[in-house]
Amino acid sequence: MRRNPARPILIAIIALALTAAVFVGVRTVRHALYWADPAHRNVTPEGWMTLGYLERSHHLPHHSLGPALGLSPQPGEPLSLEEIAATRNEPLAQLLAEVGAVIEAEKQ
Repeated sequence: MRRNPARPILIAIIALALTAAVFVGVRTVRHALYWADPAHRNVTPEGWMTLGYLERSHHLPHHSLGPALGLSPQPGEPLSLEEIAATRNEPLAQLLAEVGAVIEAEKQ
């Protein structure tokens, strides 16, 4: 019986592809289950949240809150509302009220 020298390589490629598919599938299901939970929808803004989290929670268009608050997109990790308030040198409570008002305006 003749053995194909490419067979172990093909098996490794198939195993890697299956592993990647399972990984992506599990992440997708976890993401869908998280946002399907009513506790994560239409949440009241808190200091630890990012603008992206609030956009997903309130079903707003991606990158809609930043420009409405006068913020330009920044590369890197997204800032929490606490970090944005510190950057703007304003109290967190003031920013939370402003974000809440913008969310309500965006929904209408």
